[in-house]
Amino acid sequence: MISLTNEASLIFKKEIEKESNKGFKLRVAVMKKEGNKFHYAIGFDDNIANTDKVFKVNSVEVVMSNISLEMCDGMTIDYVELEKNQFNFIFLNPKDPNYVEPKE
Repeated sequence: MISLTNEASLIFKKEIEKESNKGFKLRVAVMKKEGNKFHYAIGFDDNIANTDKVFKVNSVEVVMSNISLEMCDGMTIDYVELEKNQFNFIFLNPKDPNYVEPKE
C-alpha cells in the first residue's frame, strides 16, 4: 500500500469535495521512463477498471493499477513547501532507483 501525509490528505479531500469532482477517486500512477527514472502522476478519476485496486488512505479513496501499486508499494505522498510559498506534492518511494531518504 501507499500512505498519504495529513497535509496531502487535506488537499486531496478539499478537491474531491468540490461539486465538479463528486464521485471521483484519487488516481495514483507511476511509469518507468528511459534511464530507469520513475514518472509519477496524480489526478481524479471516475473511470475505474475491474483490474484496478481501490483502497482508503486517511479517508481518501485511492485507485491504482496493479503495475503502479507494485512499483509504489511503501511509498508516501506528501505536500510540502519546497520554496517560499511554493507547495508541491512529493513522492517518497523506496522502490524508486533514484530515491533518497529525507534527512528531516
